[in-house]
Amino acid sequence: MDRYDNPYAGTESQVLKLVEGLKASGWQIRFAVFRSTDYSLSDEFPVPVEHLGVQSLSNPRSWMKVYQYARALRAEGYTLVHGFFNDASVICPPMMRLAGVRTVISRRDMGFWYTSTYLRALRQTGRWVNAVICNSRAVAAITSEMEGIEPARVHVIYNGYPESPPPMDVSRRPADEGRPVVIGIVANLRPIKRIHDLIDAAANLISDGHQIELRVVGGGDPSPYLAQVQNLGIESSVSLLGSQPDPERHIRAFDIAVLCSETEGFSNALIEYMRCGKPVVCTETGGNPEIVEDGVTGYLVSVGDVPALTNHLAMLVNDPVLRERMGQASYAQVQNRYSIDTMLNQHIELYSRISPGRESA
Repeated sequence: MDRYDNPYAGTESQVLKLVEGLKASGWQIRFAVFRSTDYSLSDEFPVPVEHLGVQSLSNPRSWMKVYQYARALRAEGYTLVHGFFNDASVICPPMMRLAGVRTVISRRDMGFWYTSTYLRALRQTGRWVNAVICNSRAVAAITSEMEGIEPARVHVIYNGYPESPPPMDVSRRPADEGRPVVIGIVANLRPIKRIHDLIDAAANLISDGHQIELRVVGGGDPSPYLAQVQNLGIESSVSLLGSQPDPERHIRAFDIAVLCSETEGFSNALIEYMRCGKPVVCTETGGNPEIVEDGVTGYLVSVGDVPALTNHLAMLVNDPVLRERMGQASYAQVQNRYSIDTMLNQHIELYSRISPGRESA
């Protein structure tokens, strides 16, 4: 990997689960980063972290360091390398191939980081990539198109998550007819997340007489959203809670969960909502339609369509039985499709096909 900051971010958490699972399955694992972080220098990762000291892609020494590492891996019997993040995806494939090691790379977003320089490099070095693993069909399509990698080398493996306790049945909750319906979102306070659309929808619901409370969990600058809330006169019904160390605790208090982003590759937030048994209203963008089944586990709306967002939220606000049914369907889908075992087994199957008779990886 380019670097490993902490085990909580989306890619880093999946890498941690993958390494733990491979190690438990008997694979011999080495883990290396180009650049060090406080976390990678600690002893918290399940295998020792090697620091290669690779800096700029334009520095020939960076390429030589990776080649020397590749030769050392091959001499020890390693036959397969899996690279994560941008720089590793550029340098590893040709340098590993020179040393006789096969390479898999991962793509986990819709390419917001693409620049003309990166794309030129990726299209050149991509010829030595044995396989690309993407965490949604939407990500796979954009990767194949932008990086010029034929679809046969692109594989979709969804993120894996641990089992979660069953959601509480609303019929077993204490009766509280005066309690507002809690609508929640977990997202960083960035324009791409379009939280302003959700605030507008909340104002529409309140104006129409619905008793709701909006809770926003996520770090960032709250000032533009606070100003919007004040201008709409809904301060008493909206809480901006900032970044939280345990977002699941807040999600379990939601009655309805929302994601209204402009784009998503594979949304961990949606999975967390569904693991908690929540009905979801989200934008029909990127990998979202692969996760949320419209009319079954929630509703899909077009990006920026505030009236549609308002209407679908109103349907759920007015119907606790519908919320319960969709929430239970969400929970069941996540347990079946996005388990850690499924994710791990699909990686192992692909690794074994790419490097048959593998010695280590």
